This record gives sequence, structure tokens and C-alpha cells, in this order.
Amino acid sequence: MRALALTVVLLGSIAAAGPKKVSLELSNADVQSVLRLFAQVGRFNLITSDEVSGKISLSLRNVPWDQAFQVVLASKGLGAEQLGSIVRVAPLAKLAEEAELRAKTKAAAESEKPLRVTVIPVNYATANELASQVRATLSPRGTVSVDPRTNSLIVRDVE
Repeated sequence: MRALALTVVLLGSIAAAGPKKVSLELSNADVQSVLRLFAQVGRFNLITSDEVSGKISLSLRNVPWDQAFQVVLASKGLGAEQLGSIVRVAPLAKLAEEAELRAKTKAAAESEKPLRVTVIPVNYATANELASQVRATLSPRGTVSVDPRTNSLIVRDVE
């Protein structure tokens, strides 16, 4: 037998400006079930990692559902990642590891992109004056040089 007392009260209407408020009275409830409850209240799709497990007890009165959702995540060391209307819940360490891997993959892809050379003729200013401003917008592999003879910027950067 599970000891679970659940009362959900939605306060306010759909047209209300803020998020819906909930009142929850939970004792030894499964974390995945509580997260599914928030998904129904918040009207979003939910994917939980296999590592999301355990029990939780809550006693909340008239709390915005999104705030209660964040508190449940924080109390269990979980994080959420939103992609469109889908919210993925996993342990914070796993989400951080995946974000680091994505950053490394992006950097590797950036370093493999071919360089493109563009000559930009400058009018009403000197190319030397503009070179430092252009340099600030380039990727780490990008370079800018000045051709004073034609008053042009020669920009070499990834596509």
C-alpha cells in the first residue's frame, strides 16, 4: 500500500496573466508521478531520464505551478531542459555533461569549417579605422587585414 494523499486545486482561469496556482498535499509520492502532474497542469510534454527516481513529500498552498516544479527539481538534484513544447528532466550532472559535450562538438565543427575570404571596399571612412570594429565580430579563426591602396578590408573567416 502506498501512502499517497493528493489534492490538486487549480486557482484562476486559463485567461489569467500568471501561471496557474496549485495546492498540493503529497506524502511519499513517486517523483516521476509528481513531474507528470506538473506536465498536465503546465500543459507541456515531459520526458524523464531513467535516473529520475525516489519519493517526495510536499505540502504547498496556492503556489504557481512553475515555481513548485522548480522546487521539486532542486530538491532532488534535477534539472530541466526545454526544447519547444517538450521538457526533459534529468540529473543536473548529466545535463551539464551533455551541455559540455555539445559545446565541444560545436567548437570542433567550427574549427573544421572552411575559411572564406571577402574583400569589402570602404567608402566615407578609412579601412584602418574600421578594422578593429570588424575584428571584434570575427570568430577565433578569423582575421582582418587592410589594403590601404584600395581602402578595403580583407576579411578571412569561417562561413
